[in-house]
Amino acid sequence: MSEQNGPSKKILESSPLSGITVPIAIVLIGALIIFGVTKMLSSGKNHRDLVEELNSKTFGNRWVAAYELSKFLAAQKIPKEDMPWVIENLSQVYYESVDARTRNFVVLALGTLNNQLTLPVLNKALEDQDPQVKFNAVTSLGNMGPESVIEWPKVEALLNQESDPGLRQVALLTIAAHHRPNTEEKALVLINSADKSLRYAAAAVLISFKNNQAIPVIEEIFNLNYDVAKAGEFNGAQVEILKMNVLDNLEKSKWNDLTKQVEKVESSDTNVRVTTKAKLVLKVLKN
Repeated sequence: MSEQNGPSKKILESSPLSGITVPIAIVLIGALIIFGVTKMLSSGKNHRDLVEELNSKTFGNRWVAAYELSKFLAAQKIPKEDMPWVIENLSQVYYESVDARTRNFVVLALGTLNNQLTLPVLNKALEDQDPQVKFNAVTSLGNMGPESVIEWPKVEALLNQESDPGLRQVALLTIAAHHRPNTEEKALVLINSADKSLRYAAAAVLISFKNNQAIPVIEEIFNLNYDVAKAGEFNGAQVEILKMNVLDNLEKSKWNDLTKQVEKVESSDTNVRVTTKAKLVLKVLKN
């Protein structure tokens, strides 16, 4: 994966869909990487040092400073009193930059702050010419609170990006995270998509609605093998995450129509973590 990608928190932090967004938006598409708390490239520098360095960089190196700052902000807390200053400076860099890498890391950095002051730039980035910038912008907006003023027509327009399944997927999950009207209908449009990631995202959304059209796709997920090595297919770790998160969502929704499918997983899946989770889910579904 390219270093032009970046971190993301769970889009659906507290909804019934919580948990499945991260593996779909990050692990399956491979569009983001998880930084975690890693050693900073500019060891010993704080956020003010990095913002000032970003502002002083030449065109050729500016994206590197933005990258370093995005990692710093993802790993550490910024003092509340410094938030407006950081956001103002990063926003200015976004508006002025002609380099997509710089804009991308600025959007990633702003997204880690989860602050209402970032909304103007994040909304603007939904129309960015670079698809990765748009992806990270809509992911960041999915993490924002329910009071956020999001330009929803721009987000919903991304559902029509036929050439970019990843962008369509994260747009759907963001719409679901904010409980937008017609979310169920939008997921149904994608439930039979030829793209697996889109199908699985749609099924994740439809679990909370207990929509039967999701059942074949859920069964498809449960039947995935762990040892497939074909290009473009999910690897064993990704398959495990998919199954675990579907089980999590079924547990939260208490959709007992899927009891038989979960029983099959519990009795025949080859992954111990998955079978253990299935056993716990069955207790919920049968009560």
